[in-house]
Amino acid sequence: MAGKKPPGQRALSQAEKDLWTHVTKDVTPANADNAKFVAALEQLSDDQSATKKRSPKIRAKLPPRELPELNVPQRPPSPPSLAPGQTDMMDKRTARRLKRGQLGIDARLDLHGHVQATAHRALESFLERSFYEGHRTVLVITGKGKRGTGQIGVLKEAVPRWLNQMPIRDWVTGFSFAAVKDGGDGALYIRIKRRR
Repeated sequence: MAGKKPPGQRALSQAEKDLWTHVTKDVTPANADNAKFVAALEQLSDDQSATKKRSPKIRAKLPPRELPELNVPQRPPSPPSLAPGQTDMMDKRTARRLKRGQLGIDARLDLHGHVQATAHRALESFLERSFYEGHRTVLVITGKGKRGTGQIGVLKEAVPRWLNQMPIRDWVTGFSFAAVKDGGDGALYIRIKRRR
């Protein structure tokens, strides 16, 4: 295909010409049938290069390619927040018995003497263990706070917040302040989800 070289194409160096001669020395010339096939391939190649050189306006009019739907697992919606005494995720009878302290307590955790960091870790491991051991109702003693000053205890305030954080929230269906016999508002009855 000798002739005028396309604009922007450089001339071959002598080394490139020698390499081409070496590579093609064993090539046999095409017969008439092969010549038709080669001509058809060249025509196809010219058609494809013309398609590639369309103006941006023409390309913009082409319909957008549809992308295949990806099967990406969706995160389940986060469970609703819980507050002391809020027992929407329990049947009414169980909720009433939890608030009155009439359900059997399967395990207890006393957080007296803990600072927030160790109390949080202790609560998380206690509730995880309770969930996997199949406990349904547990008692967590937080303490009431400083007597006489009316100041609310740090853990009494923090534990309900922690019960709404993951992964703890996945193990809990509700909680309520304990009856006086079990510590009153210085303790919480926590209802654990049934393991599926």
